[in-house]
Amino acid sequence: MSFSIKAKCQHGELIHRRKTSEAALKKAREMSRAGCYDVTITTPQGRDYHSSEFADLPRTPSAERPVRKSQPMRRPDTP
Repeated sequence: MSFSIKAKCQHGELIHRRKTSEAALKKAREMSRAGCYDVTITTPQGRDYHSSEFADLPRTPSAERPVRKSQPMRRPDTP
């Protein structure tokens, strides 16, 4: 399952792939901030979402998201 992020910039068309919708949204926003335009995300089912429709993009269920390893919380030193 792969999401495609397409955008145009001064050098031509760029295409990136991400495994989750959240990662695809993050990359699309990065590309937009970098000056790219006509940013779209295509779902694994083939549905295209233009930047104005990103809020409608279905989110990846938590069971399918990769698990992030977090750092253990450290207690502040107390005198």
